Amino acid sequence: MKDSPVSLPNPFLKWLCLSALVWAVLVLQAGGFTTSIRAGMAFLDWPLSNGSLNPPGWLTEIDKFAEHSHRLAATGLGLFCIAIAWTHRRWEKRPLIRQASYLLLGLIIFQGLLGGLRVLLDQLNIGGDGNFKAVSFAIGHAVNAQLTIAVLAVVAMSHTKLWQNSTNHSTRFEIVSGWISLILLLSVILMGAVMRQNHFTLWATQPTTYELFIPNGAGLPQVINSLHRGGALLAGILVIVFALSGQRPAHRWISLLVLLTIQITLGILSIQLPLNPHVRTIHLVIGAALFSTLCAQVALMHRRN
Repeated sequence: MKDSPVSLPNPFLKWLCLSALVWAVLVLQAGGFTTSIRAGMAFLDWPLSNGSLNPPGWLTEIDKFAEHSHRLAATGLGLFCIAIAWTHRRWEKRPLIRQASYLLLGLIIFQGLLGGLRVLLDQLNIGGDGNFKAVSFAIGHAVNAQLTIAVLAVVAMSHTKLWQNSTNHSTRFEIVSGWISLILLLSVILMGAVMRQNHFTLWATQPTTYELFIPNGAGLPQVINSLHRGGALLAGILVIVFALSGQRPAHRWISLLVLLTIQITLGILSIQLPLNPHVRTIHLVIGAALFSTLCAQVALMHRRN
């Protein structure tokens, strides 16, 4: 990744991006919890909630609280992304980083539209026998959220000394393993979104190794669950290969392997605790952290080259 002309890290831009990244995690947590408790249609309208910014009952009813707090937090993230795009246009000298900030703004606008269409085109609003349109937009909303946070993570990393001081060249094996693990991890995220939004999750009724990897079910739900679990296993192996390849700097292999270990543990707990929405929500958040960290590391590889 060529990001010349070379410039020193801008502390203001760095802390603005890092603050937005922390806020984005809160938005994702709120959205993930909303999905986990099936509260996505707590309000039938959008962008307001029951026609108000302060709808009755949202502080006392859990489904309304989950959905409305997600909307409020998402609005705050949108303002963060506007600020990031504007400040980068004004002060960032590197063309690619500046363009990445514009991409971030485009993704967050697209994210809002996906979330709104998921509500407005739901079966509860338009009628009909199925809910294909709303579920499709919900899946897109879930996947685009991961991409948005990943781009934000890359922009944030570009303002660190790690990015500026990265000079060692990456090997071809390193680059290929990084990209393959990234693509596989994104496909696992997609299958997870399909599984969650369609309520296809097949729980492990017995804590056996066989049932953890071979879902107990039939039809499309079993296929989606198998793709998610099998893909996660393969992606995990490739993430380990990438983390330990090249010169193995500590900032890469420690962060990736710790996140991967936590994510696998949460994944196993998620299918064993069907009545606990918090485990599934944290599983989603750690998955986003793993994907974003991997994206930032792959971007850093190209920066070095």
